[in-house]
Amino acid sequence: MTDSKKAVMTACWDCDFRRDLGDSFLGVCVWFEAHGKGPNKGIPPTLVEKGCKHWKRKQR
Repeated sequence: MTDSKKAVMTACWDCDFRRDLGDSFLGVCVWFEAHGKGPNKGIPPTLVEKGCKHWKRKQR
């Protein structure tokens, strides 16, 4: 699998922890609140396409 294909598969858009909350087009990450690590956080533009270590496949 190429790096670009992997990046698309793990992008925040495809993550179960991404929600459309607040005023952000990019949404927020709810992983932090779900795991007792603080409030939800806005997803920065630098991460939205590549995702992070907490990425989880979106439940359809």
